[in-house]
Amino acid sequence: MRTGNQADNQADDQAAKRADEAADKRGEWLRQLDAECPYQVVLPRGRSDDEIMNFLNAYVGKFDMYVEDEYAVFVRYCFSDPLDAAIFRSRFEYRSSRFKLAG
Repeated sequence: MRTGNQADNQADDQAAKRADEAADKRGEWLRQLDAECPYQVVLPRGRSDDEIMNFLNAYVGKFDMYVEDEYAVFVRYCFSDPLDAAIFRSRFEYRSSRFKLAG
């Protein structure tokens, strides 16, 4: 007969194993994405998501995207063509994030 602590420990071990497997799958997917779409732009989420998706679907060949962190604050847009990434960056990247005023 198992005690409550043994059952809790087994459940914790299974949860940890599932988390490790999910992390491994995500890591493999990210490595493959980096190989296929190495030109990447990170933007804050929510600014103009609809406008961004319309642009991507209309003008960009191969791309992918994913949420950068567990809080879904940033999105990483990944492109296979460096020109697509450059045009996307020039259109959607915040200008203020590139320049800092001295003082």
